[in-house]
Amino acid sequence: MREFFQRLSGRDRYMVGNLFFLFLIQGIFVLLIGSVLPMMKEEYGLSYQVGGLMISAHSIGNMAAGLLAGLIPMVIGLKRSVLWLNATPFIGFAIALVTGNPYLLIFGMLLTGIGCGAVTNYSNQAASVLSEGSPAPLNALQGFFAVGAVISPVLVLACTRNGNSGWRTAVLIVILLGAFSTVSSAFMKMDSISWEQPRESGHSLGFLREKLYWISVLILFLYLCVEGTLMGWMVTYFVDSGVVQESAAQLLTSLLWGVILIGRFACSVIGGRVSSTTMIRVMSIGILAFLAMLLLSRNLVPMLIATAGLGFALSGMYGTAIANAGDVFTRFPFAMSVFITISGFGSIITPTIVGSVAEVTGIRLGMFTLFVPAVLLLILSIINRGPQIQEKTETILEGEETICHLP
Repeated sequence: MREFFQRLSGRDRYMVGNLFFLFLIQGIFVLLIGSVLPMMKEEYGLSYQVGGLMISAHSIGNMAAGLLAGLIPMVIGLKRSVLWLNATPFIGFAIALVTGNPYLLIFGMLLTGIGCGAVTNYSNQAASVLSEGSPAPLNALQGFFAVGAVISPVLVLACTRNGNSGWRTAVLIVILLGAFSTVSSAFMKMDSISWEQPRESGHSLGFLREKLYWISVLILFLYLCVEGTLMGWMVTYFVDSGVVQESAAQLLTSLLWGVILIGRFACSVIGGRVSSTTMIRVMSIGILAFLAMLLLSRNLVPMLIATAGLGFALSGMYGTAIANAGDVFTRFPFAMSVFITISGFGSIITPTIVGSVAEVTGIRLGMFTLFVPAVLLLILSIINRGPQIQEKTETILEGEETICHLP
């Protein structure tokens, strides 16, 4: 990283530093949604169904931004795109502060997803261009997101120590950070980052005939069903089911992301030595086993073990699922957009399903819905026969936050 910064010009060094700051804030606000949801639900009298729709709206916005963000800089320029879209999440949070109207809250979460997906796209593109093939800057970007994700539950815990109404203070702090990041972004010079038209060859649809491609899509889809729902509903589940106190729930969420941070670096190290087939199988077993342990436990110690185990099991699945498709993304660049779009529906559909089931049966049985995609993921991992040598996992893992997880 030192060599990377040394060879940058002063203005590019500022730009990269600011992009790191944007990723840190993204990690904070994405996790904040799940952390404050039980308090918003209580104060505004929201149903589980509305809560699920709010989580899904974030994922919808994120996916839409992934599809459209590449076109906007061609019209208004990259810097203006970053400035305008970076502000949308904090407008969404401002809406949550002033109204409990379900439709406006859902719209606000849609804005958070749009900003998250767009800024992540632009930041990854900028870091990729300036890194000239070095994985360190991109790894650092994802690291800053994970650091923000670890900080977020701690921030909520600190703000709510005197009562649940403190969630407003946490949201206000994030809005102020967002305003500051918009001001700091205004001083960036992004002339060194080109935003080229997509290659014509990238529009070939030959990848749609490849079996391994669709197996990899389904693996990522099922993984996102579990991961997206856990990130959005985890704190609410802990609090409403009476399993642990709210403070412990926030700490468990922070622990989960701390372990995911460690796990991502671990997967980038071992990914070149172990096949994607083996890694997906092991992680699928871990997801199902630790998910069962988490949902069936009634005291803190096994929950701590289950949370840490889930963090490791979840941490490398995204990048490994992409690597599992082999060289299809090299031969068909357009395949990545379709891959991300289809698999992204997992984090859109499942949180809403869980919320709808919880509305009728309670949050505990609602969360048990996650066993369906977890079991299907394990079955698919047994069927899967991906590349034997996963040579590019480290490179693929660098782009993991192209989709913002709910958290």
